[in-house]
Amino acid sequence: MSLQLQVSPHVAVLGSLFLSFVFVASLHIWKLAGYKDLNRDEAGTIQRRFLSAILSCLCSVMLIRALSSTVPEGMPGLSLAELLGLRCAFVTTASVNCVLLTASLFLGPLVQHWFTVSQGESKFLFSVEAGFWVLTRNLILAPITEELVFRACLVRLWVSASFPLRTIIFCSPFCFALAHTHHFIEHVRRTKSKKTALLQVLFQVFYTSLFGIYSNFLLIRTGSLIAVILAHTFCNHQGFPDITFLISSTEWLHEHRKWLGGVYVCGILAFACLAGPLTAGFPSTFVSK
Repeated sequence: MSLQLQVSPHVAVLGSLFLSFVFVASLHIWKLAGYKDLNRDEAGTIQRRFLSAILSCLCSVMLIRALSSTVPEGMPGLSLAELLGLRCAFVTTASVNCVLLTASLFLGPLVQHWFTVSQGESKFLFSVEAGFWVLTRNLILAPITEELVFRACLVRLWVSASFPLRTIIFCSPFCFALAHTHHFIEHVRRTKSKKTALLQVLFQVFYTSLFGIYSNFLLIRTGSLIAVILAHTFCNHQGFPDITFLISSTEWLHEHRKWLGGVYVCGILAFACLAGPLTAGFPSTFVSK
């Protein structure tokens, strides 16, 4: 069945806010059933929130389907999977290129980790200490559900409203970023300080906005949601780079700050040079023909 999605800018923005609200509200709905979920890393909390995220994904896909109109046979249109970026050409190439591009940005942290492992200062698989359910959430559940809602569905709404591509890339991620402000309560509970919690949330909004911009860029350029999910997984595995060695003389890596800092710069330059070539030439359905 071929579909066509075309909405007004007002519908696109309201739909985006609705998707964000449903995603966040679904995570906390369990409190109405008596679950306190004080620790977001507890296995039961992760499992319940995963079910909630699945529900929000279904609601998001249903919204896209409800707003779409059926195209008569023989007329150009897209399947629901194509509308969501789940079915596209050259998905393998897009996935490899997006992961390689993301890895180039993390060249500094990757070399830093390799060096600390070679010196016996850290373990090769440092992330396994987080536990099965935390790893499953960070590397599988979160990338799939967040990208389906905030990239595939939300960006599709903005594209269908004929927003300029730059507006879509740079403005729509704020919905994704603001959806993380609900962590404020958890930060207050953990730090016992509203000021500290607010700073943590503001920082989280900042870097999730940057990541949203990057993910939007990848999706629009390649048209592949799978590629974006894999890039998200890679970023979650890497985490935020630890660059305290650049300024802290107490860090044992401080004496290696010059060459290691140079690697960080090389990674950033490589990313800037490769961003265009590695994402070019894909027949993306997120770009108006």
